[in-house]
Amino acid sequence: MAQPTFVSTTPANKNVVLEEYTGINCTYCPDGHKRANEYSAANPGRVVVINIHQGSFANGTPNYKTSFGDALANQTGLQGYPSGTVNRRVFSGTTTALDRGNWATKGNLVLAEPSFVNVDATATIDAATRLLTVVVEAYYTDTAETAFNMLNVALLQNNVVGPQVGADKLTGQWGDTITADGTNNIPQGHFYTKTFTYTLPANINSVPLELGDLDIAVFVTKDKQLIYTGTKVEPTYTNLSPINASIKSTSAIPNIGCNQFANPKLIVTNLGQDTIKTMEIGYKSGTNEQQVYSWTGSISTFASSADIVLPQVTVVTGTPTSIEFEIKSINGVAQTNITNTLSYTKPLSPEANKNVRLSLTIDKYGSQVSWNVKNINNNIVAFGGPYTDTTVNSARLINVDLNLPEDGCYVFEILDNNGNGINSGFGIGGYVIMDLDYKVIATSNGKFGASEKKDMNLSNTVGLKDASGIINNANIYPNPANERAILSVSVKESTTANITIIDIMGRMVANLGNKVMKVGENNFEINTQALTNGMYIVKIATDNGISNIKSYHFLELL
Repeated sequence: MAQPTFVSTTPANKNVVLEEYTGINCTYCPDGHKRANEYSAANPGRVVVINIHQGSFANGTPNYKTSFGDALANQTGLQGYPSGTVNRRVFSGTTTALDRGNWATKGNLVLAEPSFVNVDATATIDAATRLLTVVVEAYYTDTAETAFNMLNVALLQNNVVGPQVGADKLTGQWGDTITADGTNNIPQGHFYTKTFTYTLPANINSVPLELGDLDIAVFVTKDKQLIYTGTKVEPTYTNLSPINASIKSTSAIPNIGCNQFANPKLIVTNLGQDTIKTMEIGYKSGTNEQQVYSWTGSISTFASSADIVLPQVTVVTGTPTSIEFEIKSINGVAQTNITNTLSYTKPLSPEANKNVRLSLTIDKYGSQVSWNVKNINNNIVAFGGPYTDTTVNSARLINVDLNLPEDGCYVFEILDNNGNGINSGFGIGGYVIMDLDYKVIATSNGKFGASEKKDMNLSNTVGLKDASGIINNANIYPNPANERAILSVSVKESTTANITIIDIMGRMVANLGNKVMKVGENNFEINTQALTNGMYIVKIATDNGISNIKSYHFLELL
C-alpha cells in the first residue's frame, strides 16, 4: 500500500551513469577525471560519475580497488585506460567501453531519451554510530521492457587523499531485483521502495572513510548490464558533536630545493556541528621543540579548509624528517588526540654551474611580470622586470645570464601582479633555468598564479657565453604547434648548428642533427607528431671554431 513520497511520478528523460575505469598509476587517467567532472558540472543533477579502480594500473598502496571491479570491467571490452561506459550501452560495434573523448557526445544522446522509470533516494548517517541508512524509491511512469529490473546502490567517496576516488556497493555486485509479479513486464504505475542500512567502517583497504566526503549513487538496470537511469544524493547527518575535526592531509613545501627548510601545510576537515573559527595548531620537526600557530578563518561542517601553511621548520635534504601536527584547541576549547604525522623527504636539487641562464618567455602583459633571485640570507642578488606590454597575444623570449656571486643555495621567485601567471591565454609563457652544460635546474610552464619559487643549488664557476655573437634571432611558428612547426634562425655568419628538442625535465626527446646555416634567415621543419602535448625547449648549438654557443627557445604543443 506504499505510495511515492519523494520520487517524481512525472515522466522524465534518462540520466547518465558514467563508470570510469581507472588506476592510480595511469598517466592519462587524470585527464579522464577532468573530462568526467566537467561533463557532470555542465549537467547538474543529470550525470552520475563512478570511478572504478581495476586492472594493472590500479595496483599500489593504498589499495583503491573495489572487489567488483574486474567483473564489471570484463563485460566492457575495454582496451586501455582510462575507459568509460555510458549507461553500459553499446553505441557501436559490440563493446560498451568508450574513449574519454566520446563520453560527453554519447552521454548527450542518453540525456535526450525518455525514461519509463524514475529513481531517487535519501540517505542519513548517524555520526555517533556511523550507521548509514538509504531509502530508495523507484516509480514506473510507463511499462518496462522486461519482467524484472535490477536496483544498484553504491557508496562513493570523493577527495580521497591520493590520486583517485573509491567506491563500494550496498546491493551486491549486480544489485537487487525489482519485479511486479515475476511474469509480465513491470507495469506503468508500479512503485518500489526499499531501505538499506550499512555500518561505515573506519577504512576500506586502508583508505580512511571520511564521513563528509560520501555520496550515494542509485541506478536501475535492465539486467546486469544496460542502465536505464540513475541519480546521486548527498547524505544528511545526525548526532554530530558540537566541536570535532580531523587533520585530513599533510604535506610540505617546497618540494624541490637545496636549503634546509620547509613550510609544513595541512588540510583540516570540520567534523563537528559548529563552524570552526579559530584553532591553535602545534607542530614540530624532528627533535625540535613544538611551535604553536594561531589560525583564524571559517570552516563549515564537513568542509575542508584551504591549505594552512605553517612557518618554516628545519628539515634534512635527502633524508626523511618527521613533522608532527596537533590541533590543541578549536574555538577556544582544548582538544586532544587530533594529530597527524608527516614523514617528509626534501629531494636533492641538481648541482649546477654557478653562472646560469634564465630563459624567460613572457606573455602579452610584460608589465605585470618581475622576478628576483635571493641568497640563503634572503638578500636579493639579481632581479628583472617589469617588462613592456604588446598589443597582441604573443610570447617573447628574454635570456638573462644571472652571474651569481658565489656558490650555494639561491631562491628564484617570479611574480605576476595580476595573479594569473604568464601562461593564461595571452601568449604561452614559461621559463627554464639551466647551466652551461644544459643541465636544467628549474622549469615552469608559467601557470603559477601570483607567484612561484624555485630553489637552485650552485657549485662551481663556469661562465655562459651569449648566443648573440652568432645568432641574430630565432623564432618558432606556429606556436603552439600541432603536427609541425618551423624553426626560423637568422645568423650573422655561416655556421653549422646541432638542433635538439628537450622536454622540461631536461631529457632530449628529438635530435634534428647538424644543419648548415647560411648568413641570414634559415628555416627548418620540426615534426612534432611523435611528441605528447606540453612544453619543450629547442636547443640550437652552433660551432664558430672557437666555442660551442647555445640558444634556447620554447615550443608548446597542443
